[in-house]
Amino acid sequence: MKHLEEQARKDFEVVIVDDGSTDSTEVWVSDYLKRTPLALRYFRQENSGPARARNFAISVIEAPIALLIGDDIFPAPQFTALHMQLHEQRPEASVVGLGLTVLDEEGQQITPFMRWEGTRGAQFLYGELIAGIKPDWKHFYTSNLSLKTSLLRIFPFDESFPYAAMEDIEAACRIEAEHGLEMVFLPDAVARHLHPMNFVGACRRIEKVGESTAYFDKLWPGRLPRKPHPMAVRLSSMLTRMPLVMRIVEATANQSLKIACPNRLMRFVLSHYYDRGYERYICRTNNPQRPVEHIEHRSAN
Repeated sequence: MKHLEEQARKDFEVVIVDDGSTDSTEVWVSDYLKRTPLALRYFRQENSGPARARNFAISVIEAPIALLIGDDIFPAPQFTALHMQLHEQRPEASVVGLGLTVLDEEGQQITPFMRWEGTRGAQFLYGELIAGIKPDWKHFYTSNLSLKTSLLRIFPFDESFPYAAMEDIEAACRIEAEHGLEMVFLPDAVARHLHPMNFVGACRRIEKVGESTAYFDKLWPGRLPRKPHPMAVRLSSMLTRMPLVMRIVEATANQSLKIACPNRLMRFVLSHYYDRGYERYICRTNNPQRPVEHIEHRSAN
């Protein structure tokens, strides 16, 4: 909140949707409301996921422009000004501003794997945008994104995804297909991301991404390329039936990051868990009565 107070441009309101926090967030916000200069409103929902939280926020905001961030995002002072300037210059409904999200250098120990995840990995592909690739609907990252409020009221986030993954990309795909979408990269609209992650946590996360991607493919067949090598699929399937061996492979890949990141073993393990999540969703959809292996809910840090 301190970073929002320090914005160079002040003509905005802040809407917080608390998605079922179990700490003292509600008490803290109640006290903060008494002393902040921000125009701030606070709402709470019972752990219903980010899609529903965003949809609720969009339903209550009064501003014509919605700027979406997360609770682990720290915007730079010119952040809101640059996003708002874009929409003042480009009032077309299809225009979407994408700022640059970078790792916060304070409060976390940044590893080579975290840098890869944030630029070339499963989380963000900012590396290709910095290299000059024009963004499209696949870069619809709601950690640092602005668009017309009316557009998200017409095209809300799908609340049926099995996990908090891919619902933002699906919304962008739907907007692109049914309305048209022009993504504009704003590299100077910087936000710092406080999100510690290790390789084991990334494996758990990407398995959920795979499952959510399978749901995406059910809605939009063929929109995302997925061409795994047949040999890799067979090997991955075999390892799924050999959990002890897979844990050894995962641990070896984790150690390999001390030598090189990225590397082939690391990519294979991540691909394995992605495919495992993807196939789990397909299995459950095609055979709803058949028991399927559940994802282990271990720490994702």
